Amino acid sequence: MSNILKLVVLLLLPYLSSAVLSATSLVFEPATLGTPTEITFTFTTSTAIDDSEQMRLDMPGFTRGTRRNTAGSNQLDQTLAKRAPDAKWNVYWYEGTVANSFKDSYMLIKPVQGTAGAGAGTTHIITIDRFMEIKANCATTATQVFKLTDETLQETNIASSDRTAFTGGCYFTNTRLDVVQPIDKTWMELSFQFSPAMVIGAGENITFNMAGFTNHNFTGIASRMYKDDRPGYGGGPLHAIPILPEASHLLFTAHWREGKYIQHTAGFTNSTFELTVKPGKSLTPGTTYALSIDRVTNKIGTMCSLQEDFDKITISTNAVEGVVTKHRVSHTDAVGSGCSDHNGCSGHGSCNYCTETCNCELEYGGTGSIVESDIKKDCSERVCPVGYAWGTLPTSSDMGHPLKECSGSGKCNRAQGVCICFEGFSGTKCERRDCPIVNSEVCAGHGTCLSIRQLSSMLDAMPLSDPTDYANTGKHYPIYGGGREGNTGGIGNVTWDERTLYKCHCDSTWAVGLGSGETQEAEYFGDACQLRHCPSGDDPLTTVDETDCNGKVAKGGKGVGRSGNKCFVECSNRGVCEYETGLCQCFKGFWGSACEILKDVPGGEEEE
Repeated sequence: MSNILKLVVLLLLPYLSSAVLSATSLVFEPATLGTPTEITFTFTTSTAIDDSEQMRLDMPGFTRGTRRNTAGSNQLDQTLAKRAPDAKWNVYWYEGTVANSFKDSYMLIKPVQGTAGAGAGTTHIITIDRFMEIKANCATTATQVFKLTDETLQETNIASSDRTAFTGGCYFTNTRLDVVQPIDKTWMELSFQFSPAMVIGAGENITFNMAGFTNHNFTGIASRMYKDDRPGYGGGPLHAIPILPEASHLLFTAHWREGKYIQHTAGFTNSTFELTVKPGKSLTPGTTYALSIDRVTNKIGTMCSLQEDFDKITISTNAVEGVVTKHRVSHTDAVGSGCSDHNGCSGHGSCNYCTETCNCELEYGGTGSIVESDIKKDCSERVCPVGYAWGTLPTSSDMGHPLKECSGSGKCNRAQGVCICFEGFSGTKCERRDCPIVNSEVCAGHGTCLSIRQLSSMLDAMPLSDPTDYANTGKHYPIYGGGREGNTGGIGNVTWDERTLYKCHCDSTWAVGLGSGETQEAEYFGDACQLRHCPSGDDPLTTVDETDCNGKVAKGGKGVGRSGNKCFVECSNRGVCEYETGLCQCFKGFWGSACEILKDVPGGEEEE
C-alpha cells in the first residue's frame, strides 16, 4: 500500500495479570507526514479484559500539534473510537513534548465503564478517526517501535518498522537570514537563525543554500577553489559568533563552500554555509539557535542586489531523525537597492536585481512591445496601440511605414494607454486619416466617409471603374489594395493605407455609374462633398446628343460607359454653375434648370 503504513507483530510475551493480547497490528491511513491519519488497532485477547483495566499504547513521534514546533492538546475520543463486534472503547490521547520530538506521546485505551469489557479469545478493532488530528511529525531512519503497556506495567512491542515509510519531509521553524549593512558588492555581517523539529546529532549538518553570495570578489570572475579552503579565497572554515544560545559556538563548526558564478544573474546560486554539530553535542527540537559571521574576517557579500525573502535561500539537514531537503528560509533581508529607484516596478513587472532594472509586463512596455522612448522605466505607464506610421522615412526597400505607437499621428496617454490623435486622425491607433468636416458635419452632410479600399469596390465611387477589368466571375473586386476576394496572398498582402486612408463618397439624387440610365458624375463633389453640381442637359445648339456616353471613357480612365450611359453636361454647356447652390446661370438666349432651352425658337417657350 503506497499511502498506508501497516505494522504487524505477534505478541507472545507472558502476561502477569489477566490481559494478554496476540495477533496485533497497527494500520495508518494515509501514511503522510504532517497529515491527520486514521489509526486502526487490531488485537485478539487470550484472557478477558474488564472495564477496570487499561492499555497504554506509546506513539513516539506523533502529535496533535500544528507541526510548527508547537505541541497540541490532550484529547478524549469517546464517540469515534469503536470496536467490533460487541463493545466500545474510550481512547485518551496524551500529547508529548516538542523538545523530545514527541517521543513521549501515548494513548490510554479503556473499555467503556459498565460494559462487559472484552471476552477471552475475541478479536477487537479500535479505530481512532482522523478528526482526532493525530499525525506523524517527522520521519526517522531508526527502527520504530510501538509499545503496549498493560495495567501491571508489562511492556510488549506491538510493531517494528522503519518510520520512513511515512512520505513527506521534516521541517525547521523561525528560520531567518539577517544582513547588517545590506549593500551589494560589499562585505556583510550575516546572522542565521533556525529551530529544528528534530534532534540533530553530532556530525550531522545544517546547510543554508546562499544563492547570490560569494566569498571571493565582486569583479564577476568565477572564483577558484583552493585545496586548503582558505577563507576569502572561494571557501573554507568561517569564524562564527554565538548569539542564541550563548554557547552555540561550542555546538558547531562553520564552513563556507563557494558556488559557481553565472553572469547577469544573482550568480553563485550554489554557494552554501554549512554548520556541523560537534562531537558529543546535539540540537534539541523546538529550540531556537542563532549565530553570526562577521564581515571583516569572513569577507562575504553579494555580486548583485537580492530581493527580500529570496526564495532561493534555503535550509536543509541530513539529520537521521528528520531529513529536510531545501526548505525555504522564512525571512531574508533585501540586499542593495534592487528596483526601489523604479518604484518596485509599480506592480506591473518583475525586478532584475542584478541589473536593477524592471522587466515590465507587455502592456507596460515589456520585452517585445513597441513603445516610444518617453515611457518611464518603472512599469507605471501604459503602452498605447500600435499602427503603421504616417509621415516617416523608409527604413528599408520594403518598409516605408514602420509600426509606431498611435501610428505616429497621436500622443499616448500613458496613464490610460489610449491614443490622443492629432487633428485629422482618428481610430484607437490614430491609424485613420479622417474625412474633412464642413459646417461641423463629416463630408458636409452630403456624403459617407469610407476607406479607399471600400471606395475602390463601389460601382458609383469616383473614379468610375469597369468591373469587367478585374474579374471573370461576375464579381466586382477592388481596384486598389491587395485584400481582394480570392486573393491568394491573404490579408497580409495589402497596401499599408487601404484601410486607413478615408475619403468622402458623395451623395447624388441621380444614379451614378457606367451602366444604362446612370450618369458619369455625382451631384455632390469636392473633398468634403461641399460643392453641388448643376443639372445636366443636351446642348440645344448642336445636333449631337452630348449626354450620350456609350463607349466613352470616364474621368480617370478606368471605366467605359455602356449603352444608355449618360455623360454629365453641366448647364448643357450654355451656362455657368454656381457650385454653392447647384443652380445654373444661363447665357443670354438660354433658359431652363439646365439652360437646355433656346429662347425665341419656334416651338420654344417664352422666358417669363
